[in-house]
Amino acid sequence: MKPSKTLLFFAAVLVSLGIISAVFPKQGVALGELQLYFPTLEDVFTATGSATSTVASEQIDAMERGLSMRRDSVAEVAYNDSLAFFLDFFNNHPSRMHLPNNNWDYFDELFEAFDDCREAQKVVRVLHYGDSQIEGDRITGYLRQRLQEKFGGIGPGLLPAVQVVPTTAVEQTTSKNISRYIVSGNFANKAGHRRYGILGQLGVPESNESNITVKARTWKQSFENGRKFQKIRLFVGNTSPYFRANLNAAKAQSPKEKTADPNLPVSVLEWNRPDSISQFTINLSGRGEIYGLAVDGMNGVAVDNIPFRGSSGSFFTQLDSVVLAAMFNELDARLILLEFGGNMTPSITGNKSVAAYQKTMSEQIAFLKRLCPQAKIILIGPADMSTKINGELQSYPYLKKTIAALRDAALQNDVAFWNMYDVMGGQNSMISWVKNSPSLAATDYIHFNAKGAERIAELFYESLILYYDYRHFMAANKENI
Repeated sequence: MKPSKTLLFFAAVLVSLGIISAVFPKQGVALGELQLYFPTLEDVFTATGSATSTVASEQIDAMERGLSMRRDSVAEVAYNDSLAFFLDFFNNHPSRMHLPNNNWDYFDELFEAFDDCREAQKVVRVLHYGDSQIEGDRITGYLRQRLQEKFGGIGPGLLPAVQVVPTTAVEQTTSKNISRYIVSGNFANKAGHRRYGILGQLGVPESNESNITVKARTWKQSFENGRKFQKIRLFVGNTSPYFRANLNAAKAQSPKEKTADPNLPVSVLEWNRPDSISQFTINLSGRGEIYGLAVDGMNGVAVDNIPFRGSSGSFFTQLDSVVLAAMFNELDARLILLEFGGNMTPSITGNKSVAAYQKTMSEQIAFLKRLCPQAKIILIGPADMSTKINGELQSYPYLKKTIAALRDAALQNDVAFWNMYDVMGGQNSMISWVKNSPSLAATDYIHFNAKGAERIAELFYESLILYYDYRHFMAANKENI
C-alpha cells in the first residue's frame, strides 16, 4: 500500500474512533452484569505512557477541533440541502401553494392550531366547499383521514339535516316531515330568507315531532376515523318556544334533552360522549330551522364535506351574515377550501366572462374573510376538463385563462391558491387520467373516479404538509437563519 493511502487509512480510523467516542455514553452501557466502556481519544493517546502525554494532548485537541468542524460542516450541508429542497418546491413545483407575497409562513397560525388541538382538548375545523367533484365525500374523506391521523380527531364532521346524496362516511335518514332548502346548485330549493347557515342549506320541521338518525358506514371505501364520534352538536335557529332535542344513543349520558334559546340567532345543543359511538338518533320537538349537525371527536381536526352540485361558488354573499358568523365562531373554523370553477368553464367564451367570474369569486373570498377572520383560505382551481373541438377531445379553450383569473382573485385578497390543473399535468391531462391504468377519471372527462379523487387528495395533502414541515424545520434551525 502506498504511504499516502496508509496515512489516509489511519486517519480514517482515528476519525471513526473519535466520532464513536464522542457519541458513546461516558458512563458506559450495561450488558447484563457487565458495564461496557468505549475508550476516549485521550485514553488511546495516553495508553503508551506519560512521556507522550503532552504531544497526545495537543493531538487530541487538534482532532477534536477537526471533528467539531466536520460535524458543523455536515450539519450545514444538511441544512442547506433541506432549505434548497423547500425553496425549489415553493418556487417551481406544480403542486406548490401560490401564496400572497410568496409568504411561506402564511399557514403558521393554522399549523399552530393543528399542533395544539389534541392537547388542548378542542376541535379545530377545515371546511371543504366544492361542486360535484367532491360530492359523496370524495376527496374530502381522504383528506380528513390523513389530517386526523396526523393531528388527531374522529368523526365525519358537519352533516345537513337532510342528506340527498349518499356519502361514504355515514348513512343518514330523516323523517319525511323535514323539508330541505339549499341556496345553490342543481338541487337548489330556495327558502324565503337567507338563513341557510354554514352548510348553505337547512331543514325545516313541518310538524312538532321529527327525527334525524346518523349511522357510520362500514363500507370498504369508508375511512376508519369517520366511523366513530363523541361530540355531537345540533345547530338550530328561529325556533318556537321550548324547542327540544333528545339524543338517543348507546350508553346515554344525562342530561340527554337540550332546549334551544329562541332569542339567539343560532342555538347550539351539545352532547359529549365518554366513549365513542357509531350511531345515534336525535328526536326533535317543536318548530325551527336546522342548520346542521357537527359530528366530531373531543379534540383534533374536523374536516367537512360541503358539496353543491352544479354550483360555481358564487352563493356565499347570498347567506345571512349573522347566522354564518355565529357558526364559524362556534365551530372554530381555521381553514376554508373553495374548490370551484368547473361548472363555470363551459359557459366562459371570452375574456369578458373570465373577468366577470374573477370579480365574482373575489367578492366571495372577501365576504368569507370578513366573517371568519381566524381562518386561512385556499381557493382550489378546477381540474382539467375535456370537450370535443373539431371532433377531437381537448381542454376547454378558456380554462387556462379562467384558472389564471382565479389565482389573481385569491392573491389579490391575500389568500392561497392551489392549481389542480397544473398538478394533473396541464393541457389535455384529463385525457391521460381517463386512459391511465387503472383509470383515475370518468369517461365524461370532467370528474375524477374514486381512485383519482384519492390521488388528487393525496397530492393536495402532501403539498400542505410540506409547508407544515418547513415551519418545523425553520424552528429547529433558528441558529442557521
